[in-house]
Amino acid sequence: MLINASNNIYKKNFNFDPHPFISDGFIELNKNKVNEVVRLVEENGSGKMGLVGGITGNTFKSPFSAPFGGFHFRHNEIDVGEIESFLNLFKSYSAEKGLEKVEITLPPDIYHQSFNAKVINSLIRTGFLMSVPEITHWVDLEHFNGVFTSGSARTKFNQAVKNGLSLHEIFDSDLKLSAYELISQNRARFGRPIYMTFDNLMDVTKLWPVDFFRVTDKTDDMVAAAILYRGHPKIVQAIFWGDSEAGRGLRAMDLCLHHLWQHYKSLGYGFVDISTSTESGIPNEGLLKFKETHDAYSSLRFTFSWSPE
Repeated sequence: MLINASNNIYKKNFNFDPHPFISDGFIELNKNKVNEVVRLVEENGSGKMGLVGGITGNTFKSPFSAPFGGFHFRHNEIDVGEIESFLNLFKSYSAEKGLEKVEITLPPDIYHQSFNAKVINSLIRTGFLMSVPEITHWVDLEHFNGVFTSGSARTKFNQAVKNGLSLHEIFDSDLKLSAYELISQNRARFGRPIYMTFDNLMDVTKLWPVDFFRVTDKTDDMVAAAILYRGHPKIVQAIFWGDSEAGRGLRAMDLCLHHLWQHYKSLGYGFVDISTSTESGIPNEGLLKFKETHDAYSSLRFTFSWSPE
């Protein structure tokens, strides 16, 4: 049997967060977006898995305000049988609570590859339905040696250098807002919504570092910007980026990504999570190609659902 544990009991069971979006601070920051936050553990306290989610009406979601959610677990070598047992207990809990639907989006494999493989297998075998997977991307900084492997990306980076572009980290609040506004305008041009306000981003800075960068031209005008989270010890998350119309012709994003990969590698990070190039499973082919030609690997991010019969 699963119970909705108190925050203190849940934290005693799981003393690390596989990724920042299921951390206590992030959940507390966003708890007002659902009717109820639940932290599910086995009643006897002996279980090795846990699940945090939000309930609104008759629907459970993990995450309820993030790109992905998923499970806590005590160690990566958890047995498949233990995962399957937890999922069946979760189904019983959902039915008894009268939930009409549950939905779980798992993190990309770079956060816990072995566990993901076992939990995806178990979700399918216990009757959860898989949506069309999103295509997500990440950069392996260990293998980035300061030169893009794609010839076209190298050419565009060299053009950006000749155009006199440069990357700067932003510390001034007004410039941070300007960077956010440039990215918002970029996403509006391409019909891609932005789900966070500038104030939302400032709230996240209370939990972990949020880095802002700008690319400037010869006259110091901002022509591209990027916003990244450092909420994980080895993985940087690129939350938003974009260029202006002028910056596109100057190859601003080619220079931006090159310097960002270099910057975070120098800080000792292993990966940059650069998120999805799909919307509800439908690929944005231009964005996907852009990421892959800038040394990103593509993999799948899975969402599963279940409804009591």
